[in-house]
Amino acid sequence: MIPTLRTGLALGVKLALAYRFEALVQLLSASVVALLSWSLWTAVFRDRATVAGQDGPGMISYVLVAWLITTFYGSRVDQELAARFREGLIAVDLLRPWDLHLHTYARDLGRAGVALLLSTIPLLLLAGSLLGLKPPEQLWTWPVFALSLLLSHAIGFGFAFLVGLASFRLRNAAGLTHLKATLIGVFSGSLIPLDLFPEPIRSLVLLLPFQGMSHTPAILFTERLPFVQAMGPLLVQLLWALALMLLGRFLLRGALRALVVQGG
Repeated sequence: MIPTLRTGLALGVKLALAYRFEALVQLLSASVVALLSWSLWTAVFRDRATVAGQDGPGMISYVLVAWLITTFYGSRVDQELAARFREGLIAVDLLRPWDLHLHTYARDLGRAGVALLLSTIPLLLLAGSLLGLKPPEQLWTWPVFALSLLLSHAIGFGFAFLVGLASFRLRNAAGLTHLKATLIGVFSGSLIPLDLFPEPIRSLVLLLPFQGMSHTPAILFTERLPFVQAMGPLLVQLLWALALMLLGRFLLRGALRALVVQGG
């Protein structure tokens, strides 16, 4: 298991560094959307003190963090698995002496680590200096936020891996890939603050795994909850991350039994 994780991490880092132009494009696109979100919410709070119980600086910090961390957890594992299936390369992967699920996770975590250093952290620092992003005041927030980021990536990977597995049976999972992106955009909090959802929809959305990708890290970073209460959303994140990982491993076995590599 350890060699598989180590090999995957190293490969993910190398691949991310090999495509530096892609990282630059991601950095620029995330910057544009962050600036648009900041402009929108600055205009919303121009004539009012609070929205959905949140003041202007708090809401603006939330939307900035919720969007900028997508540069960390955003995964293309679903597209990569589907492409390797179409090209028949998945057969080569299965012959190699590694655990396909763990290797794929470690490789994507390596990519995420590079994205954290080249995109996420620079964007957060830039947002703090130019757009008024409020940094955490409590010392405990930083390690809890870091753990929440890792769990948000695990949830994002879990969804992407499941969609990628679907291509083994559907032969083409492009529709599911678009559906996944839409659901994450709407229910994760990255585009629409979950505080704006009416009840009981908001309570339902907070039970879904999507909120663990952007909403939970964002509320932890902005310190909306004291330490004891913050453990609740973090625990929900952890449970969903484990559930998606276990589900991915279980469904991988069935997908491999049904696998028919195109071309032979």
